[in-house]
Amino acid sequence: MRVVLVGADFEENLGMGMIAAVAQAAGHEVFIEPFDLPENAAYVVRRVLARSPEVIGLSIQFQHRSAEFLELSRRLRAEGFTGHITAGGQFPTLAWREALTPYWGLDSIVLHEGERAFVALLEALGEGKPLSEIPGLALCTDDGVAVRTQGLPLLEGLDTLPFPVRYREHARHCNVPFIPIMGSRGCWGACSYCAITSFYRDARAHGGGKTLRHRSPENVAAEMATLWFAAGGPSLFCFHDDNFLLPRPADSLARVRGMRAALDDFGVGKVGLIGKCRPDSMTPELAKELRALGVIRLYVGVENASQAGSDHLNRRNQTKHVREALTACREAGIFVCYNLLVFEPDTTIADLRENIAFMREMSAHPVNFCRAEPYFGTPLHADLSERGSLRGSYLGFDYRIEDDRAELVFRIAAAAFRQRNFDPDGVANRTMGLGYSAKILEHFHTSSDPTREKARLRLAERTAELTRAIALETADFLSEAVDLAERHGSDADRLSRETALLGLRIARADRLRHEQLDRLYEDMEAFGAGVVREPTERTPSSKLQRLAQSLALSASIAVWSGACDSCGPRQVMPVDPVPMDPGGSTPPNNNNDNLRRPPQDFPPPDPPPPDRPVIVDPVPPPTVVPNDPVPPPTVMPPDPLPVPGTGVRPPHIIPHDPVPADRGPRVMPPDPLPRPRPPQPPPPDPVPYPPPVDPPPPPRMVPPPVADPLPASPKSAKLVVIDQWRDTSVRGARRSEDMPLFEPPIVSLDARREGDSIRVRLVGGEDAMSIRWEGVEDTGLETREVLWTPSSLFDQLRVAVRTRGGVAITSVRARMV
Repeated sequence: MRVVLVGADFEENLGMGMIAAVAQAAGHEVFIEPFDLPENAAYVVRRVLARSPEVIGLSIQFQHRSAEFLELSRRLRAEGFTGHITAGGQFPTLAWREALTPYWGLDSIVLHEGERAFVALLEALGEGKPLSEIPGLALCTDDGVAVRTQGLPLLEGLDTLPFPVRYREHARHCNVPFIPIMGSRGCWGACSYCAITSFYRDARAHGGGKTLRHRSPENVAAEMATLWFAAGGPSLFCFHDDNFLLPRPADSLARVRGMRAALDDFGVGKVGLIGKCRPDSMTPELAKELRALGVIRLYVGVENASQAGSDHLNRRNQTKHVREALTACREAGIFVCYNLLVFEPDTTIADLRENIAFMREMSAHPVNFCRAEPYFGTPLHADLSERGSLRGSYLGFDYRIEDDRAELVFRIAAAAFRQRNFDPDGVANRTMGLGYSAKILEHFHTSSDPTREKARLRLAERTAELTRAIALETADFLSEAVDLAERHGSDADRLSRETALLGLRIARADRLRHEQLDRLYEDMEAFGAGVVREPTERTPSSKLQRLAQSLALSASIAVWSGACDSCGPRQVMPVDPVPMDPGGSTPPNNNNDNLRRPPQDFPPPDPPPPDRPVIVDPVPPPTVVPNDPVPPPTVMPPDPLPVPGTGVRPPHIIPHDPVPADRGPRVMPPDPLPRPRPPQPPPPDPVPYPPPVDPPPPPRMVPPPVADPLPASPKSAKLVVIDQWRDTSVRGARRSEDMPLFEPPIVSLDARREGDSIRVRLVGGEDAMSIRWEGVEDTGLETREVLWTPSSLFDQLRVAVRTRGGVAITSVRARMV
């Protein structure tokens, strides 16, 4: 059958790659189409339909993008697609009954781990068999009732799976290939907010099996070795395992040593390893050994530094483990960043102050903070539902913190920290990538030239100084928010005014921090550009060559290496904390076709957009807008068979045409008029749910901009975001009106250059609102439009808006216009 898989592609999507691999091995044609931004939905629909698929699979991992993907399904139906649409991932698995609401147009849900069920689904569709006989699915009966079929046990032997399809060129961080990989599945934790553990517990409950399973070190190393030589040598491998480490440190060390030994047997040289771990699985001795084996970065799951808050979230961590883990990594030379879920249903002011003290104590590490969200099917979701505290719907739930003062702090922070914490190009996200970049330079680009090495060490010193300054500053600002809630909680007008002023102070601080970050990233980029990445002199060991020959892999490696060489190095400065929805982007016109079709069969490119002003706030990850016709497909290499008795298969490496020279991020044309406030999703209701509003809003705490931002300047365009924190609570939520800041205004900035000046217009909001500008001569002028003459590329214009319902603060940087 002809299949199109659609999913997020901020990083290489291993889930889609795995599904593509097993479907291709079963004889089906598979195409992969990225869907990163809701603004691209219409184009994605056209491109998918141009493939003439019989089956469309939607990869929906996270709830905060559920509305976007479900709406994409509805659009596909509206455009006349009559084939089978299925979906998979954490959200549709846990919310299968809701996702199968007829309004969305889905035919089935592939539950849990989808490799076996998806192939069986394709076989049944091709042969006309009843889908109700296929285990591992949810679907609607003829009378419209959603049901699930018999469960499948969780797959025990992960080595039997093929390596995932590599459908596009790897990104490069500081001139080093960045390669996502999976070495295990599952987690032994039981955190109340975690959709991952809920996903696996649900799988075990309906089909049995172990929730935590690992590929063998040799199997992982075989895939890494193939990719290492294909990429041309030293590479970064980012393990997307839920836990890179095991519960016992000795087991973790033995596993990583096993991988390194197998890599040595295959002739592989230097690698950098990235992963995630729980604090209680780290010791000082283990950290030192891991660093020696190539681990350069770990996402440590701190989540809440207050013991009470950690207990509320069922982290099962003692806060002493958190401190010990961060200290151990720092002293071993492993870069660490972390997130704090400082807001949760039972947060108190005392909990907040404990977390603030922790941020100051651990200021050597970059940090971001947000709220724990009640993802569908999690214990947190069930608990809040039982309390009667949920608002919103399955597309995105909202709740109120039990402690009134803590709820006020959350509302203040949601407005004042909006850009600093949650803009992909915000200060918090950019700071998280800083120490990572410095660690890449240390690991891969240490020089024997004393002058260059001195320059690198100075970059590392500047990184440490700026990271510490920003972490302490963030803690101070959050402490101010707590003070505001305690002092002025009963005076709504005073609280609103002080929140606006706090937001402006944070924005002013961001102006300085962005300039410092710009200069440091540019110096790192210049240092990395001075490193010539020569082709590796290593050759695959005879063991790897025998494996490659037996798997018919040699041709694929040669084609991939040639494609990468012709592209040249793609310099990307990482700006990336722990990936929630990994960021960055890839051109959507990736050549992953396996059947040539005449170019005229595909839709023509969109006409060029008219000359209109561009919305610039907030700045989402830069992306290449798909406005070119679909490229001619290339032929996908056949799926080789595994070595008898090993289960080892080579990765599907798909040849690429040379990537065009980087022209900087391009954006979709903006809307000429502001969008109205999106309606709230319907509240939970007994199944079946009433049709959601059209279009449904993506669930986020603070609404995104009215349209796309301006492209970055040539220099800033190189500082591409790789992944970022997302604000994942409900967009457009109207909170309880018994407290201030119950409905923040939705505003954005519309900017265009006029000679040396920039005309900036405030878009959105209400007719009656107070406006205060900063950064122009007529500071405080209550007008929706100003003419701004920046003093430099680093200059910034800020504005605060107050309405009866709340506060919004937004800004624009001159270099982004």
